[in-house]
Amino acid sequence: SLTTKTNPSKMAEQVQAILEKMVPALKDLTTRHIFTPDEIRAIVTRRRKSEYLLQRRGGGNTSGGGSGKNGVTKSDYLKYIEEEILLERLRKLRKEKVLREMRRRREKQGRKEGE
Repeated sequence: SLTTKTNPSKMAEQVQAILEKMVPALKDLTTRHIFTPDEIRAIVTRRRKSEYLLQRRGGGNTSGGGSGKNGVTKSDYLKYIEEEILLERLRKLRKEKVLREMRRRREKQGRKEGE
């Protein structure tokens, strides 16, 4: 909405709401040892910056013009999307690594029990 551009507290509430929706998935990534707590904090910091940028520049605001000097640009969205794609690739690699380690541990455990 138009108030987002001029009302910092409203913008902060919107960004916080967006980030809070991400909490369960981020906690799951930590629980499964895909990312460390420090890495999760870095992810949240980066996402917060991106969300503020989009909100401040009027992202999602169809009545305020979507481009120009102060408006959100296609490259703002593309940068955020690119960062998320890279994060997803890293998540997949880490998941595979964790699964390989689990398989190795099970195989070792099976060999010890079979001796």
